[in-house]
Amino acid sequence: MKLEELELLSYSDLTYKILKEENKTMNTPTIFHKICDLLGYSDDDFASKVGDYYTSLNNDKRFVMLDNGEWDVRDNHVIDI
Repeated sequence: MKLEELELLSYSDLTYKILKEENKTMNTPTIFHKICDLLGYSDDDFASKVGDYYTSLNNDKRFVMLDNGEWDVRDNHVIDI
């Protein structure tokens, strides 16, 4: 995708795309570093935004945090009720 198109997506949408395309679980810093690289953010931007990013992942029901501290797409996991 072009940078202009990427900038229109939320961090959560970018996370969903990354996790689906890579088809593996990742921890918060790894995913957000990939997003920062895509958007051309600096290390200072990473440091100032990663906390809000983590909060957004916790609030987005498309993702699940696994026991090992990594994130995955909820569609890949069956939840027993």
